Amino acid sequence: MKKYLSPGLCFAFLTALVSGAESEVVFHSDFESDTWFKDWGLDAAARNTQIVAKDPDNKFTAHRGKALRIKIAEGNNYGTSLAYRFKKQTGSEPEEIYFRYYLRLGNDWDPKAGGKLPGFGGTYGRAGWGGRPVSGDDGWSARGLFLTRKDGKIPVGFYCYHADMKGKYGSHWRWDIEDRGLLENKRWYCIEQYEKMNTPGKNDGILRAWIDGKPAFEKSDVRMRDTDKLKIELIWFNLYHGGSKAAEKNHHIYLDEVVISRKPIGIGEGEEVNEIGRIKSLVGQSPRHDRTPSTPQLASRAPMVRRAPRNRCRRLLISAL
Repeated sequence: MKKYLSPGLCFAFLTALVSGAESEVVFHSDFESDTWFKDWGLDAAARNTQIVAKDPDNKFTAHRGKALRIKIAEGNNYGTSLAYRFKKQTGSEPEEIYFRYYLRLGNDWDPKAGGKLPGFGGTYGRAGWGGRPVSGDDGWSARGLFLTRKDGKIPVGFYCYHADMKGKYGSHWRWDIEDRGLLENKRWYCIEQYEKMNTPGKNDGILRAWIDGKPAFEKSDVRMRDTDKLKIELIWFNLYHGGSKAAEKNHHIYLDEVVISRKPIGIGEGEEVNEIGRIKSLVGQSPRHDRTPSTPQLASRAPMVRRAPRNRCRRLLISAL
């Protein structure tokens, strides 16, 4: 009698044969499916979110296919909150990680107060958000930050609860390298962020950011923790107006092509994740960074590995056992 193994097991075996190492890409979400939320471990779409291909009232044009639109309604603060929780999804929490997403501010985006954007978190439900200061052994966070308009553009940066913070609210660290952290409405930006946790008790933690592949921020003396029990708990896609000041009108923002990776990701005109967990551009070139000497080198990109037909996959696996 012939014995057949599941395509999933076959794929996993071939992946191990080809790569010989763990996948670089931890997570990828392109918002092309109406059930996108299942990728995030949700049973339904998060509040105030909608998948769109068109939105003429906000002069929206797609980055690639569809995108996730998030609304902050007039008189409200809350946009949405999505979390990729490493321990739940992968079984462990990293000490360092990259993530990237594409961002577009809608035509109506004109906040009268600062607020939160996607970033990193390790609050563990104890400290590091909402006026809950940290002590070094209870939590931390480094969410993204937006501020009110400056010279016609929206400043962005990190909003960080860290062990050296002063007062009950986090520090504002604007992305200020060559003013790349000043964003315009009605255009797409590639936002990439990196965090490496500090040695417990030492000021050697690292936060970096790139916009459209170019360095926008670097800080290498951050003290997030005094204990190795705190790690990178989650990638936190939080959108919130304020503080306490509510939005004076409806605001819309668009997200696309989320990637979480153990290696630098970079920018490309359209990408897919290949079978050994690496990002490959659909138009033939590798995603890229323009780097300063202190930033990590871009990981080498392997050629695409096409998925073997199921019958051939089974034969390969059985012959290897």
